[in-house]
Amino acid sequence: MKTLSLVIPVYNSPDLARAALAHVPELAACAASCGFELKEAIFVDDGSEPPLDVSRTGETSVLPVRILRQPQNRGKGAAVRRGALEAKGEWVLMSDVDLSAPLTEFARLAPRADAWMVCGSRYGRTGMPLRRRILSRLFHALVWLVGVRGIQDTQCGFKLFRMEKMRHIFEAQRIERFAFDVELIRRVQRAGGTIAEVSVAWRGGRRSSLRVMRDAPRMLWDLLRT
Repeated sequence: MKTLSLVIPVYNSPDLARAALAHVPELAACAASCGFELKEAIFVDDGSEPPLDVSRTGETSVLPVRILRQPQNRGKGAAVRRGALEAKGEWVLMSDVDLSAPLTEFARLAPRADAWMVCGSRYGRTGMPLRRRILSRLFHALVWLVGVRGIQDTQCGFKLFRMEKMRHIFEAQRIERFAFDVELIRRVQRAGGTIAEVSVAWRGGRRSSLRVMRDAPRMLWDLLRT
């Protein structure tokens, strides 16, 4: 069977980490039905205070659970990069800790696993707050202007990476915060790799560490650097 690692970045959200871990057995069963063996769940603690603790998170199955501790908060991109590069699976599933896309949506991504990168997509979904929807469309327009095209939703926190092809992409990644997805897509496109985009279920109104006034200027700067 193909082997899979789950990578979840976490920042000051121990309650969400506990809730996410409770759903890992569902992913294991879903993955098995798709021809994948889930080898591990990796939580990358991005400088949380207090640090995320395995004993507080607890293990709900025999599946290995690892917590990788970042010494300081560096951003979601840095956390995902570390988790992907240290994962043992041939494929890595990245998920946001709030599980806005349920882990069982992996079944939608799995058929496209031969692509270097499979992007879950919220494009066309309802339920996103109006302000967030407007900002999303503006961000997409900026992504288009900097030359990254062909993907309707670059920022959905549910992606599958084929590490045989993506390892060198992650090793070259420079952007450490929210625009890292765009950099990965651009690097794959420049390398002639394949990217698939698959619609996934998405539950709005979940907690997010994104703060518009703080993060929007930084995201714009990062876009210009991709």
